[in-house]
Amino acid sequence: MSRASTWTPALEIERDARAVERYARHLVLPRGAALQRALCAARVLVVGCGGLGCPVATYLSANGVGTIALCDADDVELSNLHRQVGHATSKVGTSKSASLRERCLGLNDGIEIIEHRLFVNQMNANEMVDGFDLVCDCSDNPRTRYVLSDACARRGVPLVSAACVGFEGQLTVLCGTRCWDDERREFGAFTPAPCYRCLFPTPPAAGDAGTCGASGVLGVLPGIVGTFQALEAIKVLSGIGETLRGKMVYFDSLSASPTMTLNMREERDPRCACCSVEKFDQKTYDYDAFLSSTPCPIKFVKTTSINGVDLSAPPAHGPGESLDEELQKHSAWKRLSTGDFQSRSSSTGALIVDVRSKRLFDAAHLRGSVNIPIEMLDEGEWRSVVAEADANVDTVLFVCAGGNNSQRASAWFANSSLRGFRDVFDMRGGLAAWRRDVDPSFPKLG
Repeated sequence: MSRASTWTPALEIERDARAVERYARHLVLPRGAALQRALCAARVLVVGCGGLGCPVATYLSANGVGTIALCDADDVELSNLHRQVGHATSKVGTSKSASLRERCLGLNDGIEIIEHRLFVNQMNANEMVDGFDLVCDCSDNPRTRYVLSDACARRGVPLVSAACVGFEGQLTVLCGTRCWDDERREFGAFTPAPCYRCLFPTPPAAGDAGTCGASGVLGVLPGIVGTFQALEAIKVLSGIGETLRGKMVYFDSLSASPTMTLNMREERDPRCACCSVEKFDQKTYDYDAFLSSTPCPIKFVKTTSINGVDLSAPPAHGPGESLDEELQKHSAWKRLSTGDFQSRSSSTGALIVDVRSKRLFDAAHLRGSVNIPIEMLDEGEWRSVVAEADANVDTVLFVCAGGNNSQRASAWFANSSLRGFRDVFDMRGGLAAWRRDVDPSFPKLG
């Protein structure tokens, strides 16, 4: 004979003793039951399963967010693991979204985790954010930030956006808020707020938007910023506390007072290209033109062009494809495959110039190469390097991480006032291609 239950569930979701026990430390908080009801009812999209996405997804899972969708098309790499603690060493080479899903379900088997092995782009963003109560932007590039913000602003979905690189991070709430109405047992009306464009109508200049791969990141930093991001998501969903709507938290990990809260605009910009217009067709909007509208700050590139090809244009997405076809039609320099580059570089008359940052060069570089970071590549710096080179050098070989900046360096050099070198080359695909085709042991630093 079954015994009648002697208790009433605080969550009013299901008569589940494990659920009440799991969230017991929430339920004893002021307004704790309402807080937990909001989280259990919430649907959250996490874009990016990396350094920020790992703490966001794991903490939201542990705290009982009912449905979490994880969106990322990348695979886990060994260089991720110092900061992306949602993945194990055994998961290297596997899907990030699948790996993080497994981790989240290991923390909480009472929630739903949806996996999307894809990148958010302007063609799918609207459909991706539809049906969610909140989106967490854990991406690492300006294009995704603008695309995701545009979609959330138009669809009326709150967006918690964070970023970190080097020793610094930032966090804010964008697009609007919609918090839990505990009396009605549903999320309330959407209150608009500024979108990413309202705060940053001009995109970062090409080369200014650092990534963890290019600029590095202190491993613990995404964990700190991502945990703050998860906290902000919980505040927005539940309505507890004061959110960062109209404010931005700046985090300096090297400071004794690491956080600073900046006041941003609280209302949408009436001139915003996304918020201020009645119709904004995201699928036809020219993001390429917008993102390249800010000139590259590199001095020698700004004033250089070859047959109408603008060398200040930002690199394309993908190694070695940005300027290749047009520049090669009339260039005084040529591109080499990895095999040809290897053959040329073994010649005693070849000088290999690595134009990556000094930090990346110091981490790993081709034997015999010298380092001139692209932003320092001017004739004075060049002459000091040449002065130390072998007198027989008559060929210059430029190399970079993915084959974009080496093209710019080659174009500048071939059209500079410097003379005395017979041939100028760069390597198609950069060190990423070298690792793939020639030496798999070369570290993947990006």
